[in-house]
Amino acid sequence: KLMTSNYIYLSILVATVATYSCRAFGVFSSRNLSTESPIFHWIKCVSIGIISAVITKIILFPSVGLLIESSLASRVISTLVALGVYFLFKKNVILSIFVSTMTFLLINFYI
Repeated sequence: KLMTSNYIYLSILVATVATYSCRAFGVFSSRNLSTESPIFHWIKCVSIGIISAVITKIILFPSVGLLIESSLASRVISTLVALGVYFLFKKNVILSIFVSTMTFLLINFYI
């Protein structure tokens, strides 16, 4: 069967209600929570661990795109440059991304 426009609009409406009701529930239930509680500290640690693992996998074992065509050395050097610039320049994210991207491009296209 083909979907009629009524089913499409109904699907959008149901998805919108589900999304915003969950968000509203989160807002109302979060009023009594402390962001300094042990559970929030645990969630932060787990989140940082997952992000670190994903970034490490992308750097060491890329699966598609420009990274798979580049050398492991260029990816590792660019990552180390990003970390170095980040900590040397008072945690400046924009500068560290720019410098490490330029490093990556220079290594891959000119060396």
